Amino acid sequence: MSARLPAAFADLEPLCEYWLHDTEAARNRARISADMPRIRSFYDAVMPRFDAIIQHLNGFPLGALPAAEENLLNLAFAFVEASAPVERFNSPIVTKTFPPERFVIHEDLGRSGGW
Repeated sequence: MSARLPAAFADLEPLCEYWLHDTEAARNRARISADMPRIRSFYDAVMPRFDAIIQHLNGFPLGALPAAEENLLNLAFAFVEASAPVERFNSPIVTKTFPPERFVIHEDLGRSGGW
């Protein structure tokens, strides 16, 4: 496997196979498709490293991240997706009042034809 993350975060590489996505919509689909043990495992692996991830990323300009740091940022975004199910809802679906298939993420509006 080629390195997708900075060397300091190589221990998180196995998580990339499922959780690393370039868009919010793809990260959202990963979350709602995962079961709680998978989400919890991801959360438990990243949570103790989250401050170090942010500190590492703070050393780079946001608009010019090297590829490994861009991947690390996207993994951090996936962690944010996983945090609500773990910390609040105990479910991959974070609301029971609005079906997730009806939720359109803004970045997809131009590609899917919008509303």
